[in-house]
Amino acid sequence: MSGLLILLLVLVLDLQYSGAKEQEMTVEVGPGKEECFFESVKQGFTLGVEYQVIDAGSGQYAELDINFRVMDPRGHPIVATFKKQDGSFNQKMNEFGDFKICFDNTFSYVSSKTVYFEIVNENEEELDYDDLANIFPDYKDEGLEVFELSVADIESRLKKIKEGVEKSRHLQDLIRVTDTKDRTVAEHNFERVNFMSCFYMIVLICSGLLQVLLIRSLFDDKSRINPLWKKAFND
Repeated sequence: MSGLLILLLVLVLDLQYSGAKEQEMTVEVGPGKEECFFESVKQGFTLGVEYQVIDAGSGQYAELDINFRVMDPRGHPIVATFKKQDGSFNQKMNEFGDFKICFDNTFSYVSSKTVYFEIVNENEEELDYDDLANIFPDYKDEGLEVFELSVADIESRLKKIKEGVEKSRHLQDLIRVTDTKDRTVAEHNFERVNFMSCFYMIVLICSGLLQVLLIRSLFDDKSRINPLWKKAFND
């Protein structure tokens, strides 16, 4: 009997995930460019997209933002957002076709944007788990004990497990993306601090050398600057 329970669990999980397709990517969108992706969605399926800009370069005017668009197979826009750091889209599609997902960075002339996004293509219609009850053979004639475990109980428990796993996976993805974004921001700030430190150090060295040259020229008659000092003092 335990073997049949395991078989039932496997079949339920297969049915639960057979209509779902999930993929995640990280893409770099150069300045003045646009990156688009196509996703084939069946009629009645739900298309979900969640994105976040995690890097915008180390430029002074770099901003963590990008334009986002989703278009239907005929090229008509379904949703469009402008200059957002992150966002999401989730909608049930009433037609079959290739939907276009675009990340637009044409408004930026210098900064290159790195975007992490996740695409979910799934059928959210409820499955009839009661049909799986027929996989249990009738053992009553064989004198074996049958466990009173309904398919509805298995379904509810599997749904809770699935929801918990999806939430934990989603939270782990958010933590990983946030950590990547914070690390890139820290690295860019480190580069800026080093650059400005080197710049100010060079300015201080040049200022010190200039002061030494000016002071030495006061007491050096052969210096080219000495006549200027004499003329200034005489005036």
